[in-house]
Amino acid sequence: MKRLTIATALAVLVVPASALAAKPTPPTHPTTPAPTVSYILHGSLSAYVAPSGGANGSITIAISASNYAAKQLVHSTLTFAVSSKTKVTFKGSTIANGDRGVVKVRGPKKLTAAAAQAIVASQVTDQGAAK
Repeated sequence: MKRLTIATALAVLVVPASALAAKPTPPTHPTTPAPTVSYILHGSLSAYVAPSGGANGSITIAISASNYAAKQLVHSTLTFAVSSKTKVTFKGSTIANGDRGVVKVRGPKKLTAAAAQAIVASQVTDQGAAK
């Protein structure tokens, strides 16, 4: 009887020790995407093509100034798609090459120039001829 009690006590002690020896796997957390920010680009507009039907148009801007989020894009020339949902404001009847203007784009934070060009512009504002 004493041997049975000792054997049972040892078995009870061995089970918790083996359960504690294995490390649990850490929980997995989903990665959160980069926050979306507005990129406001000021510069010289050119090569404006209006969207027609279901096809997107385009606008090219030589960036001379920007908001803080787009500071890495200053002094570069980028071409953006313009869709039928893009708000386009004209100073005259159309956007002439060399007109001053603003292009607004929304995208993930820390956007590169190549990735920025893949986004459709949300707003294009023509401010007229450069002074």
